[in-house]
Amino acid sequence: MAAGFAMLQTLNNDSDIFKRLEEKTAYLHNGIEKVLTNNNIVFTINRVGSMISVHFDANPVFDFNTAKNGDNDTFKKFFHGLLNEGIYIAPSAYETWFITDALTYEDLDFTIRAIDTVSKSL
Repeated sequence: MAAGFAMLQTLNNDSDIFKRLEEKTAYLHNGIEKVLTNNNIVFTINRVGSMISVHFDANPVFDFNTAKNGDNDTFKKFFHGLLNEGIYIAPSAYETWFITDALTYEDLDFTIRAIDTVSKSL
C-alpha cells in the first residue's frame, strides 16, 4: 500500500504527467506508422492515452473477434525481431503496450528505428 500511496502522491504532485505520456505515445504512434507504411506493412494501430497496440490487419481492431483476424505469424516475427533489437514488447498480439514517463524521446527513437529494421524483414 505504501508504494501505491507514493505513486498516487507523485501523480497528484505532477499535473503534467498525463500530458507528457500522451505526447510520448503519439510520438511513438506516428513513428511506427511512418516506418510500417514505408515498408509496405499492413497494420492498424490503436492508441488511448499511454496505451498503444500494433495489429497486423488493415481493419479496425476493437474487440477479441477483430483482434484475432490479425496476422499472428507476422506478429510473432515482429515480437522476436524486436527482442533481437533489444526491445521487449507485450508478447501477445492481443496485448497492449504501456508507455511510461521514464522513457525518453531517445528511447522512443531507438524503438522506432528497431521497428524499421524488423519491418524490412516481415
